[in-house]
Amino acid sequence: MKKSLILMGVIAVFTMSAHASWRKDTRKTLKENKYACKSTQVVIDSIVKNDKIQGHISGLPVNAYQDFKVVFYVKTNRWYLHPYTDADAGYSFSNLTDNGSFEVKTVRREVASKQLVAVLLPKTTKISNQKIFLKPFLGFIGGVLKYECAHTIVQGNGDFKTL
Repeated sequence: MKKSLILMGVIAVFTMSAHASWRKDTRKTLKENKYACKSTQVVIDSIVKNDKIQGHISGLPVNAYQDFKVVFYVKTNRWYLHPYTDADAGYSFSNLTDNGSFEVKTVRREVASKQLVAVLLPKTTKISNQKIFLKPFLGFIGGVLKYECAHTIVQGNGDFKTL
């Protein structure tokens, strides 16, 4: 019994240190690009239902493209990672191309989304399958935009009127 408690404690410490590592790396990337992130814009160029979402970014230095990814969440009753939770490029997120464009496959679901958000995050950021809040509660708890460099929100299911 005592050995299993010790083992559980070691696993918990290892897990917390792994979480601290991605957070530390993410904060470092955001700090290095702090001023560029202030002027960076994420733009959705097209949403082709049941096919793909395409867009581009501007304002971020080209040499920083390799450090960022674009993640998509849709809002129904809460914010869900879109379109898949596989965590592979092109399915759960998009890497940036050399010209700052991005693309992800999309799937039309039975439940219509109210909004779609495309978020530019450091590649080290851990992606959650769902979030209750778009913005972090009290500025630091939860939220899709907790570690963002820039984002854009479009109205549900392809009627992309940027907010």
